[in-house]
Amino acid sequence: MPDYDELLQGLQSDDERDRAFAVEDIVYEGIPEGLDLLIHHLVQEKSRFVREVIVNNLPQMERPDLVAKLLPLLRSDDAFIRNSVIDIVSQKRDEVVAYLEPLMEDADKDVRKFALDILFQLKTTEVTPYMINFLHDSDINIIITAVEYIGQLEDKTAGDAINQVLLEAQNLLLRCTCLESLAKIGNAQSPEIVARMFPDPDSIKGLELFSYLKFVAKQGDASTLPFVLSLMKSKGRLLAKEIINTLEGILERGAQANLAEEMVGEILTFIGSDINAINKYELLGFLGQFHNSAIFEPLVQYTRDPDKLVALGAIEGLGLMGRIEALPILKDLQQSAEDEDMLDAIQKSLQQLEQIR
Repeated sequence: MPDYDELLQGLQSDDERDRAFAVEDIVYEGIPEGLDLLIHHLVQEKSRFVREVIVNNLPQMERPDLVAKLLPLLRSDDAFIRNSVIDIVSQKRDEVVAYLEPLMEDADKDVRKFALDILFQLKTTEVTPYMINFLHDSDINIIITAVEYIGQLEDKTAGDAINQVLLEAQNLLLRCTCLESLAKIGNAQSPEIVARMFPDPDSIKGLELFSYLKFVAKQGDASTLPFVLSLMKSKGRLLAKEIINTLEGILERGAQANLAEEMVGEILTFIGSDINAINKYELLGFLGQFHNSAIFEPLVQYTRDPDKLVALGAIEGLGLMGRIEALPILKDLQQSAEDEDMLDAIQKSLQQLEQIR
């Protein structure tokens, strides 16, 4: 067993490997002075390798004062040290929150931000009440981060708090972040509040439009469909994926067996436009969920499309649609197809149809 002087000498060696071994020995032996020694050495050490050895070993020290001694390093000018402290103390879920409360009201906004980061790293909705406190912070960037983190934790109990932030938000980025968080945790009041904030969706521009569509995709209802369909004409190629996600989200929540004929026509026109093949693939498969007779023939025609992705979407759509008339069409296609992906898709759709025959 090396004594304290030997370990200290190892930390002062010119060879970084000796210093790294000394760090591991200090932790393994559990010497009383070890925590203070390693924290001091972390601040002084120049070798990234040795610093990482220290950071990897500190969490293994069973010390009740570990969190308390590490948190002051959040004020370090060294980003590696700050980020390492956040990672380490976040592993001490049962201990860290009590130490964080004073930091949540610290005069230094950076320290408050680090406290928020640590709360988020705990990955539990138990910290949501603490995060809600940050929604009243004096720094707009901290409020934005708190809104984002609450959304990522998907704690629906915070829906009212984010609704209120959105109602009062003057900052563009904050409004966008609120919309995207409410897409995940919005409550019954959220759609009405968003409608009040954005009474004219046609006037929404740029980044805010992307965030608005994310909200509508998850929380919107049929009343927003006319606007979504209008986007197919005005911004179809630019926002194709967002439009499709929004359309699918609204219609799937509606659980309709049939679409309005006018809507079918607009979607088919969109598919026939210059959007990417992957977007056409998704829409053709999606249309197969509905029973409109006006959908069947276009799906049949697209099975022969020269673009493989488009043809695959149509084949999958026919399988989902479940019309027996598709059986001979798919069997005929099976005879001429050579591509393995095409053959697999045809076989899957044939099996779906055979099950309902």
